[in-house]
Amino acid sequence: MDFQIPDDVRAVQERARDFVNTHCIPAEKRYDFSTGRMPEDVCRQLRAKAKELGLWTPHLPTELGGLGLDLIGTGLVFSELGRSPIAPYMCNCDAPDEGNMHLLHMAANAAQAERFLKPLVAGEIRSGFAMTEPPPGTGADPSLLRTNAVRDGDDFILNGHKWFCTGANGADFVIVMARVNDSFRRTTMFLVPTDSPGYQMVREVDVMGSHGPGGHCELLFKDVRVPADMVLGKVGEGFRLSQVRLGPARLTHCMRWVGLARRSMEIAREYARDRDAFGQKLSEHEGIQWMFAECATDIEMGLLLTLKAGWIIDQGLDSRHAISMAKLHVSETLCRAIDTAIQICGATGYSRDLPLELFYRDARAARLADGPSEVHKMVIGRGLMSGKQEF
Repeated sequence: MDFQIPDDVRAVQERARDFVNTHCIPAEKRYDFSTGRMPEDVCRQLRAKAKELGLWTPHLPTELGGLGLDLIGTGLVFSELGRSPIAPYMCNCDAPDEGNMHLLHMAANAAQAERFLKPLVAGEIRSGFAMTEPPPGTGADPSLLRTNAVRDGDDFILNGHKWFCTGANGADFVIVMARVNDSFRRTTMFLVPTDSPGYQMVREVDVMGSHGPGGHCELLFKDVRVPADMVLGKVGEGFRLSQVRLGPARLTHCMRWVGLARRSMEIAREYARDRDAFGQKLSEHEGIQWMFAECATDIEMGLLLTLKAGWIIDQGLDSRHAISMAKLHVSETLCRAIDTAIQICGATGYSRDLPLELFYRDARAARLADGPSEVHKMVIGRGLMSGKQEF
């Protein structure tokens, strides 16, 4: 077991930290706390700076213009970028585009890669991933998937209803999960341009957190004609490919969440060092120090669980158990850390004088997105009860 960070990874990690501290955090004053969006001119400037610093798409292999990091290196860099809610987007490694790039790199044919992956990597377009459906459709249970595609000559006719499709407003294409001929076993991924006849973005769903670029959208597909060459991978490979995408995507979420939990405690530490209470600095009270100690330990545990799961994926081993452990722990830790930071900062933490209230609203989705905590507990528990996993 080697905890030494390679020099090349450490250099990228330090550049990412400096980019966040020097450029992203100061730019957050232009952040719209209601929508979670930045002015376009600021985005262009910060994205240009990220490219200049060699931080553009750091998660991708070098042949695609990335840094060729493994998942451990990616985790260390993403945990730095995650300290600012805007930094991942500025480096073109935010959800859902980051996960879609990974999926397209693994599964797209040459023509699909040229049309969708290349401009996505360049930051010229955005994308969405359409899997979740309103009741009675799929939520955490994929067997409830109802969106369906029927073969018609050289095309498929796609009909369905999706929602909470992150990034769909303004996206050039979405990756859609659908049954084929109403067969769950033939579930397939389709590449659907958003200018396709019959595609409709109904609305951005209002949520308690910020929307971010593209929002969380409700979509309708009414007799959308999808050419057969827009099938991603093969017919019937939808759920296999979903694990190719969702496994690493859950970890990259965790990586960014570790960074945001750290940032929250940094804000609280700065406040506690300056605040006088009961004859001494707030930071000198033992009860406050214990709050920091507990959160710091939880955050470090989350980082190590995430890096371990990344290492297991890199080795080509079954990573489901480790990913669920990381996702469960880090999502819960994020919410606890921000809540603790707000408590330490008192009324100031509850106000918009600090960004903690925004972090708090956004963090609540972490325990739902990419599988709620209860589903990951189920995965962990079943593995233990079957004997396939040990304590």
